[in-house]
Amino acid sequence: MNEFTGLFWVLCALLALLCAAFVAVPVWRARRGAADAGETGRAEANIALFRERKQELEADYAAGELDREELDALLIELQKSLLTDVESAERPQDRKAGDRESISWRSPALLAPLALTILLPLAAWLMYGQWGHLGDVELMDQFQRTVQNENDPDTARDLVLSLGEEVQENPERPWAWYFLGENLSTLGMFDVANSAYRQAAERLSEDDEKALALGRVVLTAYIMEQLRITPEVQDLIDSTLELNPDEPNVLQLLASDAQEREDYDAAIGYWRRLSQLNPNSQTARENIANLQRLRAGDAAGGPAIEVEVAIASDLPLDPELRVFVSARNAQADGMPPLAVADLTVADLPARIRLDDSLAVGPFNLSSAESVFVSALVSRAGTANRASGDYFAETEAFSLENPPAPVELVISDIVP
Repeated sequence: MNEFTGLFWVLCALLALLCAAFVAVPVWRARRGAADAGETGRAEANIALFRERKQELEADYAAGELDREELDALLIELQKSLLTDVESAERPQDRKAGDRESISWRSPALLAPLALTILLPLAAWLMYGQWGHLGDVELMDQFQRTVQNENDPDTARDLVLSLGEEVQENPERPWAWYFLGENLSTLGMFDVANSAYRQAAERLSEDDEKALALGRVVLTAYIMEQLRITPEVQDLIDSTLELNPDEPNVLQLLASDAQEREDYDAAIGYWRRLSQLNPNSQTARENIANLQRLRAGDAAGGPAIEVEVAIASDLPLDPELRVFVSARNAQADGMPPLAVADLTVADLPARIRLDDSLAVGPFNLSSAESVFVSALVSRAGTANRASGDYFAETEAFSLENPPAPVELVISDIVP
């Protein structure tokens, strides 16, 4: 049992004791209240009998059946009897005996809550052991410890050995295999990690989960093939994308491979898909910007538009919101933009250059005669306008004589 598991069971025990207190204390108070109520009831009954007997004696006196001396003597005797009854009820030994009787361990009213207090935590422990996922939580804890100690090979090896023992004892646990692969990858043991990921993929049933494991299989296979997409790696890629067309590991691999082949358009396309999966990804934005600069050499000599973009000073916008600056064909309304630059609010004010290197579709600036330029602050992280977004837009102008520069101040809200 590791430190995490021990803490888990200590907390469970404390919660069980707290639950027991919630059951036991009200029962104890109820039983004690019942005993006190019984004593109070007996005292009130004695007083009622005293008053009734007193009224009878006074009625006999009024009817002439008793003289004054007889009445006074009987009243004194009646008062003594009442005092004797009250003192008897309040004697400590009688009270303790009554308490013992009221809280007898054999009483069903007490045995039932006590039995539930003991049996419920036991049943919960047995059910959790049968259907719970404590083992998976422990595996996640082990993986996190490995990542935290990635610069300590000795600690990492110890944790990998621990996970290895786990999969040997219970080989049908897919996430045990997956986290074993993660740790082996951290240590650079990609061949063994590849085997572990394959074992995980074979045992996972959900498409997204299986695709996640296969994505790691693809990455480790790509590394072992000296960063080349061999026919075997391509088959793995196809199998993974059939399960999840947007599997991040595979998209990142394809983007890297396209960049290595200097196919910048394809690489930018993959990174844009990754950016749509995670609109706040700084890595995706940086890679897109870098690829666009690399592609700019192919667009030398084409039209270009210098744009200065700023945000109105009275708009307190989140610095992480994405900003899209685009040029569109003024004579082809509704068509995709000819060039797009992707920024964030934190980047503004900024001066950017729109040219053919920033094309996102089959058409670029060179394919148009006149354009208009717009800037959009997108809350959804996409280039399509939506209600609540902020924008600015120019009138159409000819690319033969564009403004130098185009100035955009984002202030209008999309209704």
